[in-house]
Amino acid sequence: MTAKQTLLPLLTDRQIQAYHDNGFMILLDVFSRQEIDALRRDAVAICRGEHGALSGSMGDHRGQTDDQVMQQYLCIHFPHKISKVMLEALKHPAIANTLARIISPDVKCMQSMLFIKAAGKPGQAWHQDEYYIPTRDRSLTGAWIAMDDATIQNGCLWVIPGSHKHGVLWPQHEQHEPERFACSGEAGGYPYTDDDAIAVEVPAGSVVLFNGYLLHRSLPNASQSGYRRALVNHYMSAQSLLPWYPPKEGQGMGTLDFRDIVMVAGNDPYAFKGIDDIVRPHVRPDGKSGCRDWGKDKQGLKTNQTSE
Repeated sequence: MTAKQTLLPLLTDRQIQAYHDNGFMILLDVFSRQEIDALRRDAVAICRGEHGALSGSMGDHRGQTDDQVMQQYLCIHFPHKISKVMLEALKHPAIANTLARIISPDVKCMQSMLFIKAAGKPGQAWHQDEYYIPTRDRSLTGAWIAMDDATIQNGCLWVIPGSHKHGVLWPQHEQHEPERFACSGEAGGYPYTDDDAIAVEVPAGSVVLFNGYLLHRSLPNASQSGYRRALVNHYMSAQSLLPWYPPKEGQGMGTLDFRDIVMVAGNDPYAFKGIDDIVRPHVRPDGKSGCRDWGKDKQGLKTNQTSE
């Protein structure tokens, strides 16, 4: 897939201020129909294991239709590690150029997630992404790429505008609706209700950018059939360190820096550290089974569990 050569118009100061006020921004028509079709085809190939083995895979899919395969998966973490199509989407210049305006001229990406979300699959409870990915400078930004028209019926994003402004990570508790929400905690204690939320319905090819402190969720796909597919990538300023893993012996927290990244804009001030290859693509359970041990590393520590 080749990124579109015609980029979005330059953001106005008013658009940038609106993003900082609301905590999110919608970019329409970023991906062409051909690019979206390529992402959809590659999603099938990834689920079938055609790009390499997936930890947590549902097994041998020979003899199954594409729909039968896709309906077994909710989310695959780090697809850009095995898919050139997903990697190019992660680096799309319209996304990179916008991020360079709203967070930093130097931008790196540390995570991708491919959400399949077939009809009947669960959503994600209220949460903040910064709870899972602790950037030191609070520059975490999600880019939610719609691979299908996202509607209330099929489980689009919901956000609470302005909820990022507190700069507070609200406490999380274990959510008690595994039929509605996938493996993740649920934020609580914030001064909002569901009545403060708005649905972010967007057409395929759009991108929703949102602040890492913004409260957001998605509901289950209540459609009778079909999908609500999305590629969700997480970015931050490359000028900041990312203490995403526990320190190694003898390493202080002040210098801890996760270096399994992709640069998408500007320069990498810490290029002298090199780039690591730490995480591998893996499948997220859908919340109906298998959640207890998901995401644990060899020391039993929960890592890389960012929700949608």
